[in-house]
Amino acid sequence: MDPQYLARLALARLPRPYTDEVILHVFCEIERTPHLRKAYNSLLKGDDAYTKGGLNSQIAQSVSSTLDAEAGERMDAGDICEIVGTVSRLEGIDSDWTWDDD
Repeated sequence: MDPQYLARLALARLPRPYTDEVILHVFCEIERTPHLRKAYNSLLKGDDAYTKGGLNSQIAQSVSSTLDAEAGERMDAGDICEIVGTVSRLEGIDSDWTWDDD
């Protein structure tokens, strides 16, 4: 599994419409869903392992590009989700966005 696919799996599990905090919600979904957390952890191990920061960056970028939104202000997430320290709020999310759009 690659970071982009992991991000899309987590995103698909979230209720819509998505809010500007959707990146944080994706990380929380990965953290609380056993098979997603296992996939996340496996990406941090092995010969082709990502660094935690690199993996988190790839996941966040994937969410942003999937929703065709721009990264906005940073917010502290460490008290909410242990796998990520800070995340960006997204700006310009289409409230009518659906999986059929991509």
